[in-house]
Amino acid sequence: MDIYGWHSTESALHAYAGAVVEALTSGPYGRSRTGATGPAAQYTCDTTGTPVSAYIALDGHLPTFPDRDFALVWDERHGWGGAIETHSGEDLIIVSYLGGSDPTPDPDDVARFARQLLDGGMPGRLDPPEHTPLPDLPRRLLAAAGTADVPVQEPASAAHVL
Repeated sequence: MDIYGWHSTESALHAYAGAVVEALTSGPYGRSRTGATGPAAQYTCDTTGTPVSAYIALDGHLPTFPDRDFALVWDERHGWGGAIETHSGEDLIIVSYLGGSDPTPDPDDVARFARQLLDGGMPGRLDPPEHTPLPDLPRRLLAAAGTADVPVQEPASAAHVL
């Protein structure tokens, strides 16, 4: 039993968003074509509602929207998307979704997606993927974050059901 919440959705999502920020700001996908280091990034997470979500503000702009701030957004239903800010305080405008079958892809894949967008590419897809809710979301987030202490989910059995 986890009485301290070490494997709660909130702490797991913070670990995952932090791993994505690390991949964005360092490593091969955190560097531009010129070799400059990746953009500065800050994140926030919201686990109070459904779906749970994360927002990563990047210090960069898409070439097609040079006057709009760029961000990555994530939620458990649609996965990662690249978005631009509006000037009016309205919702973000998603320009591309990473897609794929897993809403919790490897942080390097997310960083590659963001780098391609920042370099003027159009990776991913325009329509949002629809993922089913993950009953083991904290474990999946921790695994994607590369956290060494990932709890193993026990297989269901008659003994557990009774």
